[in-house]
Amino acid sequence: MKVAIPRFGELVAPCFEYSATIAIFTVDRRKVVDEKDFCLQSREALDRVRLLRDQGVDMLICGGVHTVFEDMLVENRIRVISWVSGGVDELLKRFLEGELTPGSGQVCGTAGTRERRES
Repeated sequence: MKVAIPRFGELVAPCFEYSATIAIFTVDRRKVVDEKDFCLQSREALDRVRLLRDQGVDMLICGGVHTVFEDMLVENRIRVISWVSGGVDELLKRFLEGELTPGSGQVCGTAGTRERRES
């Protein structure tokens, strides 16, 4: 499984569309086995979604995200946990422990998460 988290330093970026860097973690048996950072130069929705799709990302954990971006991600079979805040390491740890899942309401310092379901 691959998990992407847009970052602003050591924190999750407040807005997916404007983040300059995204970390992509490869996870096997609930442990991180690889991490790569990508510079996001384009703000075009298709370019960002294409990067995540081409990298084989299964899950995006992010702060704010506009509906058009989230819809494109879901259409490309990338699940989204949005509207979270906190440290990248803490969010990833909580996700790996099963405490941060779409629709769980378990977040670091925000009101909640939401899940977009495929029809």
